[in-house]
Amino acid sequence: MVKNLLSGKNLLAVFILLIAVAAPMRHLVAGEVRAPWQDEWEKAVKAAEQEGQIVLYSLSEIGEAISNTGFQKKFPKIKFSVVTARGGEHVSRIMAERRAGKFLADVGNFGNTSPYTLYQSKVLEPIASGFILPEVKDESKWWQGKQHFIDPEGKYILVYVGAPLFLVGYNTKLVNPSGFKTYWDLLDPKWKGKIVVFDPKAGGFAATRDRFFYHNPELGPLFLRRLFSEMAPTLYARYPQGEDWLATGKYSLCLCRHQSISEAKSQGLPVDLMEPAQFKEGVGVETRAKTMVLMNQAPHPNAAKVFLNWFLSREGQSDFQKTGAKYLDAGAEGSLRIDVPKDDIPARNRLNPGVKYVPQWNPDFFDMKPIAKVINEAQADAAKKKD
Repeated sequence: MVKNLLSGKNLLAVFILLIAVAAPMRHLVAGEVRAPWQDEWEKAVKAAEQEGQIVLYSLSEIGEAISNTGFQKKFPKIKFSVVTARGGEHVSRIMAERRAGKFLADVGNFGNTSPYTLYQSKVLEPIASGFILPEVKDESKWWQGKQHFIDPEGKYILVYVGAPLFLVGYNTKLVNPSGFKTYWDLLDPKWKGKIVVFDPKAGGFAATRDRFFYHNPELGPLFLRRLFSEMAPTLYARYPQGEDWLATGKYSLCLCRHQSISEAKSQGLPVDLMEPAQFKEGVGVETRAKTMVLMNQAPHPNAAKVFLNWFLSREGQSDFQKTGAKYLDAGAEGSLRIDVPKDDIPARNRLNPGVKYVPQWNPDFFDMKPIAKVINEAQADAAKKKD
């Protein structure tokens, strides 16, 4: 019986069966079983190389930093093109292009307010629709166990950097910073007429600063009203005018951009920033204008996917941190990916355990009308008292 079983056609059938069983097992042993995402990734890379280009619309220094990461080296067949301008200029440009039937941008890094305008104009694609790599999809890799967004739907404007919000600069010859425990200390009558403030109407840093004050439950509209009505602050709208005045001693305190203060300090001028953790109202966390969006109807959709997945991966974010030290005014800034080491981040730019942090990208914060109303009324009251 055994002889019959192993003879002729039966022997051939057994041999074929053994091969069929052994083949997939050989792949299992070798670790060659492929996950679906791997095939999707390879197809995306191949299609991106055929497209041959990705176009990033970005704020200038950030675009320069991103373009000098290792993306181009890793994907040499995908040309990386950067168009730089201010956020508001990008918004105007994109909307004009689209009215003309042109779709030129693939992805964008526009800061805070400008991408929110693009979101409201419905020109963005949910950014997660471009995610392929499991490590990019995995929200546990990000600060607080989630990916952070500016838009109320939590889909379109991804925040990938978080840094402490520095609000108060001071002249080191005129001010002892240890005397400040709360932001209410700025309203001490001895500082009246000695504070220079970046103009609230100038946007950018001023908007982030005033949102922090207005929405902080320990400060609120009353703090802003008293600051602009009682303290007689001098406003300026162009960097580094206020910082220069601070350095010369014309003013003692400055509610101004941290980059300008840091730069002046590095030049040996008598200025510095107060540590935000010394104020009891908590520390704001800002994006430092590091947000990423995916444009809808992107001209190079596969290249956009490849870039987003690489840039938001551990490798890409680590690379961006390193380039930041060279190309960004504030130096290296920490990725919100918690698996990216922060050893190369200056202590001032790190998010540390045990600190009460207040993220400033809450979509409820972005309506500036009530904030502007409080400030305008305060300034009007101050003008009446002066008259």
